[in-house]
Amino acid sequence: MKTIAFYLPQFHPIPENNLWWGEGFTEWHNVSAARPMFRGHRQPQIPSTLGYYDLRCDETRHEQAKLAQEFGIDAFCYYHYWFGGKQLLETPLQKMLADKDCDMPFCLCWANETWSRAWDGKESEVLMKQDYSAEDDTEHAAFLAKIFADSRYLKSDGKPVFIIYRVGKMDNPARFVQALDKAAQGAGFPGVRVFAVRNFACDVDDNTLHSYGIDDIVDFQPNNTEYPRRSAIGKGIRFLQRCWNSVAKKAGLPQVNSVLRLKYNAVAHNALALYDTLGQNHHPTVFPNWDNSPRRKAATVIQNDNPKDFARWVNAAANIVRKRPESDQFLFVNAWNEWAESAHLEPERKFGNAFLQAFKEGISK
Repeated sequence: MKTIAFYLPQFHPIPENNLWWGEGFTEWHNVSAARPMFRGHRQPQIPSTLGYYDLRCDETRHEQAKLAQEFGIDAFCYYHYWFGGKQLLETPLQKMLADKDCDMPFCLCWANETWSRAWDGKESEVLMKQDYSAEDDTEHAAFLAKIFADSRYLKSDGKPVFIIYRVGKMDNPARFVQALDKAAQGAGFPGVRVFAVRNFACDVDDNTLHSYGIDDIVDFQPNNTEYPRRSAIGKGIRFLQRCWNSVAKKAGLPQVNSVLRLKYNAVAHNALALYDTLGQNHHPTVFPNWDNSPRRKAATVIQNDNPKDFARWVNAAANIVRKRPESDQFLFVNAWNEWAESAHLEPERKFGNAFLQAFKEGISK
């Protein structure tokens, strides 16, 4: 079984973020500024062992790899940002590729989304638009084939593993998959094993994905289409809060915090029930916590204060995966370091290595 943790390469300043959000901006600004929104809300979450790191530092990436391998993570899946040949947040990946002393296996997930000012409620203001063309598909595929050649790149039956986050946003997914496969074969590989992410924003069914040449699906969690049923009163309150915030934003009035709180074990139960109904081409995802309040006023909080609950979810998902043929045994984790969504295995001040230890216990039983 291959355990793969999504990896956010955001934690270093770049010129674009300096321009859009302020000089020296990284996700740590949102993380450190978070405050509790209700009694018992575990914010801010403060990193312990690694601190508020900068991913331009080789020592940080070495320590991350050491921790991940010690506690059962087989590979990092770096988010990859490509906009018609323009890359963003590429420095950690480039430095890792040049640093052969870091032996952590990895793969890429193309986060093919248009960037906007969603963090401060201005979704209509586009910062970096995601466009597509046949020429760009060819250029992008050739660029990726060079990365696939790295000996550390994760492969399945000789094929590099590549993930697309928003297949439904692409103008011609089949064209890109064909270009990618051709470039990989030209580099000496038998092809590429392409995965599509299935989550709340995925409106492409399995048969359509297969017609694009994509046979594997990452069932990303959390997925709000599978949340536990909420009471009518809770739905009504949240609806009114969101309505008020919409009016208040236009009028320049104070907005209220709108929080959707869900029970962690109930979300895990729904996800596990889903895994049992899907085919072997659907690969499960687990997460230790979820709380995007550092990023958004309309937050979703799935707080888990018991690492043993995470261990049970990991164990149940791993048992499902291990019943499959070896080449189809993938377990994804959201995430290694999504600190602004509180989805991180990296040690924090309150729990230390407890969630890392829980993950190790979960896959070991």
